[in-house]
Amino acid sequence: MSCLECGSQMTAAATGRPRLFCSGRCRVSAHRNRSLPSELIGTPRWIRHVRKRPITWAGHYASVTNPDHWASYQDARRSSFGDGLGFVLNGDGIICLDLDDCFDGGQLKPDAQRLLDSVGESYTEVSPSGRGLHVWGYNDDLDKGRVTSFGEQKVEVYPSGRYITVTERPMVKARMGFLNLTGIR
Repeated sequence: MSCLECGSQMTAAATGRPRLFCSGRCRVSAHRNRSLPSELIGTPRWIRHVRKRPITWAGHYASVTNPDHWASYQDARRSSFGDGLGFVLNGDGIICLDLDDCFDGGQLKPDAQRLLDSVGESYTEVSPSGRGLHVWGYNDDLDKGRVTSFGEQKVEVYPSGRYITVTERPMVKARMGFLNLTGIR
């Protein structure tokens, strides 16, 4: 087990519970400097991207179906290759809703706001374009992705076989909970 902030190896806590950080210093640093939920940071499915094309943290083209191409959050974040971070979805229940063009004059469009209000606890961040949102959470009922709508808002739902760019520009910062997809047709 390694520290989510610095990557150093750790032993289990005396209580037997898994430790996330090796020290109070790393814990404070992680909470001050990161907006991402620990559920994403602690999952080693990170890549980089160049113009939305996946690459490894070492700068080689990456496959979203080959775990050998993925890295820890720390390794991917430290890398200077490409344009930014990405997270691979592999069907383990972590999903992402991709809402494109959901702002009007800097404000969320009504259907996008209704969607956010209805899905449940999520980590939601602004997409790289600044015109969309990525809504992260859990849902085990989804076996494949789809493009659908919520009112007039187009929604792309991805559970596996994809990666999603990560900006670390939160709009709604929360722990990732179960995303209720009722109403997303």
